[in-house]
Parts: sequence; C-alpha cells; structure tokens
Amino acid sequence: MCQIKDPIVTARAILLLLLPVATLATGATPLTPAPARLKVGIVQLAPAGTIAANRDRMVAGLADAAARGARVVVFPESALNGQGNHDPSLVDDAVTAIRRAAREQRVYAMFGATTYAPEQKRDTNWMLVIGPDGRDVFRYDKIYDRRRHPMPGVFAIDGVACSALLCADRWLRGVEEIPIQHGAQISFELSCNFTSEWVEPLQWYWYVPRALRNNVWVVFANSSQADPASGNVLPGAERVGHGHSAVIAPDGRVVASSGTKETIVMAEFDPGEATRAEALARSAHPALHAFWTAGVKLQAGGTIDASPVAAGKSAPTALTLAVAQVTDDLAAMTARISEAAARGADLVVFPARAISVGALAPLQAAARENKITVVFGAEEGTAAGDRRNSAFVLGPDGSLLTRYDQVSARAPFAAGTNLAAMWFRVKGIAAVVTIGRDALWTELAELAAVAGAQLHVHLERDPAADSASTLRRRQVWANLASFQTFTAIANVVDSGIWDDFGNQEERRAEVRNQPRPDSGTVEIYSPFSANLVGHASPESPLLVATRQVPAGNVHYPRQSAQLNPQMDAWYRFGAAAIRARPSAVPAQK
Repeated sequence: MCQIKDPIVTARAILLLLLPVATLATGATPLTPAPARLKVGIVQLAPAGTIAANRDRMVAGLADAAARGARVVVFPESALNGQGNHDPSLVDDAVTAIRRAAREQRVYAMFGATTYAPEQKRDTNWMLVIGPDGRDVFRYDKIYDRRRHPMPGVFAIDGVACSALLCADRWLRGVEEIPIQHGAQISFELSCNFTSEWVEPLQWYWYVPRALRNNVWVVFANSSQADPASGNVLPGAERVGHGHSAVIAPDGRVVASSGTKETIVMAEFDPGEATRAEALARSAHPALHAFWTAGVKLQAGGTIDASPVAAGKSAPTALTLAVAQVTDDLAAMTARISEAAARGADLVVFPARAISVGALAPLQAAARENKITVVFGAEEGTAAGDRRNSAFVLGPDGSLLTRYDQVSARAPFAAGTNLAAMWFRVKGIAAVVTIGRDALWTELAELAAVAGAQLHVHLERDPAADSASTLRRRQVWANLASFQTFTAIANVVDSGIWDDFGNQEERRAEVRNQPRPDSGTVEIYSPFSANLVGHASPESPLLVATRQVPAGNVHYPRQSAQLNPQMDAWYRFGAAAIRARPSAVPAQK
C-alpha cells in the first residue's frame, strides 16, 4: 500500500506553483487578479467538410462573439476538422489564422481539432486555448485517443483558474476532477456528441452533476446538427452534434443554453461563485483524503504504490430487486416485505430514515420469515452523543449483515468514516449501500465498481416532487448508476431501478452505427449512461425488476485503466481503500 506524506495543498498555492511553469512553457500572460465578471460566448457550429471552411467559420465566429462582448470564445470538439486535416501545413495555417483573429479581437479562443496522427495512423483529437495576445495558453491531446499522453492540468484565463476536457474524457476522473482539486473554478468541456447522447428526460445529465459535486462553473460547448442539404458537410456529421451547449452554475442551475441549431450562447457570470466547497469536502474527508492525495500526486507525474485489484467474480445470476416507498409505518413495511418476497424479489429497499432503529428486531423477523434481504434507513445515536444517518442491511436469515453510516453526512448528522461498512452480498453478488449526498460523491460508486461491486443500493429522503427536482435527482442518479451495476434507489418519491450492465454493447452500437442491443424493458434508454428500468409512483408503490448479473464488473480495467493507463495505480489504490475488510458488526440495540 502507498505511504503518501504530501497533503492536498490549497488551490492558491497550487496555482502559484503550476501556472508560472505554464507561462514559461507557452509564453502566456502571467497570473493576474481574477475579474469580478467573465463573459463567455459558445459558438455552436455544425462541422463543415474542409479545414479551410471550418477555419473561416471559426474566424467569423470569433468576431461575432467578440462583437457581443465575449472575453472567452469557445468552439466544440473537432471544430477544426475536415478535408485537409492530414496536411500539417494546412492545419498550421488554419491555427495561425485563428491565433491572428484572437489577437485582433483581443479574446481568448478555445477550440477542438481533429487531425491525422502519423504515429497512430488515424485521426486524433486535441484542443488549444489561445490568449488575447495570440499566444498559446493551454493544449492537451484527448486521452481517449492518445492514452499515454500527459494529463491536462490547470490554466488561467484572466487570472481565473480553469480546466478543460474533450468529450469522452469526461468519464476519466483524473481528467475531469483532479484539475478542480488543483483549483480550477471553471470546467470547460468541448464535445462533438452523438445525437443519441442527448436524452431528453435526462437533459444535461453529465454536466449538472459535475457542477454540483464540485461547486464549479461548467461550460459545455457541443457541435450542432448538420443539415446534409446545405452542401459542404463533413461525412458522417448527421450522426453527431445534438447541440444543447450550456453554461451551468456551481449550484446546478442552467443559466444559458441552446437548442440543436447553429448559434452563439452568451453568458456572463462571477467566477468567484465557484467555491469548490463540495470538491474540497470530498478530498478532505478522512475516508477519501488519501485517495485524492494519491491522485493529485500521480496526475502531476509522481508515483504511488498500489496493490493489484483483487475483485472476486461470481457465477452469472438472475437478481430481482424491489423498492418500496414506505416510511414511518412498521406494519406497512412488513407488508411490503411480504409482497416483495411473493413477487420473487431477492432484496427489498426502503428509503433513508424510513423508521426508528427500534424497529430493527421486527424487521429482522420479517426478513427471516420471508427469506429476503432487507435494506432500510434509520437515524441512530451513539454513546458519544452523535447522530448518525445509517443504513441497516438484514440477511434472509434475519442477521444484521452490516450497518453503514453516511460518509457524506453533514449537520445535524456526524459523518461516517468506515467505507468497509458499505459492503454486503446478495446471492453471492458483491453489493454496496450509500445514503443521500453520497450520490454526488461518485468516487464511492466508481471505486466500489473497481473493487467488484455489481449491485448498488442507495437510500434517499428527498420529498420534493416538482419537475425540476425530479429531473435533478435523475441526473445525479444516472451518474451514480453508470459504473456497470444494477442499482436500486429508494426515496419517498420517484424511487427508481437503474441498469448499466449493457453499457459496453450499447455504446459500441452507437459508435458503429449498428442496431441497438436488447437491453430489456426500460423507461429511459440512455446508451452512454445507465438506463432507468422504471420508477415507483403513488399508484405503484412497490417497484420490482429483474436482471441477469454477469460474472464480474469489468469497469476496471475496461473503462478505467485501459483508457487512462497513467492513472491505473490510482484506481488500484482506491479499490484497496474501499474494498470490504473483516470488521465487527456493531452490536444491536
């Protein structure tokens, strides 16, 4: 195991260390006091057919956004692309023209490009940020395309610490979130998404949770849908570019957005509103501090020691989950346990703080009588006078398998620190349980998946039933459930069951333009995130769903170390930190 002595230093200290180095390397303007307001213009373009055409449209877009007052002009991934991208001289001339336009307009220009990489014998993606003086500020190559290239860090725009990523790199935590640990207040994403990546019932389901779990500004620039009848169109462009570029505030509000057509999205905001409070709370937590310290060290080029992942496998097994929206009524809860068992469920889940801890014994009896695993939430006091927001997991023999105290809890509850208490098994399948705000702390879900979890049970108690609250919860839950797990979420309203077992096949079908695989009956199909199998309603308070659980969770290494090998040790280090270890189950009260 790793012995790491360096703490995560403050954001300002890291900026003072890192940004002057970037200045020496690129000739960029040194760090200056951050402005009170920053105006951003997102130029949402459909990809044209040639490098020259895209160059000219980008130069025109810079002038148009600058005329509207933009200080930062952002273009999508692959904005500079098309016929001619195999000719380095044409690409260099196009970049020179964009540098000249940025200098003439005195704006920052940020864009993605797709050009031919001779050493890989294929097109690859990269991005560039150009300063108002026409000099380069930041560049990185998409890790998905060049998996061993240097990890992107932090750069400054008028003194504001920023980070940026390209499209699918959003799934790599080291690319997406370590720069925020380094101090970035604005997270830019440049994408050229497939049209199927816009899922109307979930909308900005990657970007709102990123803003919420880090309390930063998120600027999402996406290409728009191309019109084949317009003539000069990049081949295959009809399959990409759903548009919906957006600027999202640190509290998750979408403050500016677009539809599917070519447009310029303008937004002016205060960068200082990005407190990074949630990001810092996660990295400072005693249970996660060593993980984030290791990631910062590794991403900066250091080394860490980490054990091999020893995630066990089980035989493929059919698993039936039930979710019951019942609270504060022991008789109703025991009735739902019986109903779930009668419907073939292996596990039934109730919301957070569903009942007092005094109901433990009768619920154990109900679990034993019905031979079913039961998970419920209850508030519990400790000998030290603390209040804990806890989850109790009862085996089909009535035994107490584990009691987990919410790691992310805040006043009036004390935060738990025992990650091993998350773990239990159902029919031999490795499972974890989380509560409430843990849903935003998605490193818990990812590290559990790396360590072999295939079932995730999450307890909530959020009674807000308006459409905005429902959308935001589902956006957060879609993130939580997208690590190749079968996920049951119990809330007092809108509980849901999510399935991500088919994500490899679903993504592959979209990328290769093949028919969609059979993912079973689902309420919301989302090929690039978990599918919502179904949700509970007042008319149907017991939700039941069955899936065939595969032999093991392949998130590690397929969606982690293989795509981001320079951070492999971080995944292994995190899996060791979260993996179940022998520990005494707290005495029953």
